[in-house]
Amino acid sequence: MTTATAENIYFTATGEQSGLPVIYRSMHSVPTGVIESDYPNLINIYWGFDVNENNGMPNETANNRQIQFEEAISPLDKKEISFLMLVATGSGRKEWVWYVKDVDSWMSQLNTLLARHEVYPIEIEISQDPDWSTYHNFLAGVDGT
Repeated sequence: MTTATAENIYFTATGEQSGLPVIYRSMHSVPTGVIESDYPNLINIYWGFDVNENNGMPNETANNRQIQFEEAISPLDKKEISFLMLVATGSGRKEWVWYVKDVDSWMSQLNTLLARHEVYPIEIEISQDPDWSTYHNFLAGVDGT
């Protein structure tokens, strides 16, 4: 269970992709005291699903598994390791956007956390984003934040 503090307040926003709705959950801001360049690695986790169901949203089974997955990896969301800054759901996929201090350590911890779980249908993409431009560009495009 995540407890909201002044440092980890999320907001939700809605949008559209390929004519289908997308729901975003994002941190309002970079956590206090965090130096973005200390977390230069951007890790995107993708989970695709059938766009023909539920207007591009996951069905109940997929949604429940996605919640289970996110809860399982939530220990990675802490200052010593990484930050989950954005989650997008819709248009046939769910995407988690993480900023990570050390990729090898993060992947090792991810594998440990998921070791006793069934295999999830995810793809992981790793890139460099020391300025957190993916996150900041998302925020810049949201009305009302």
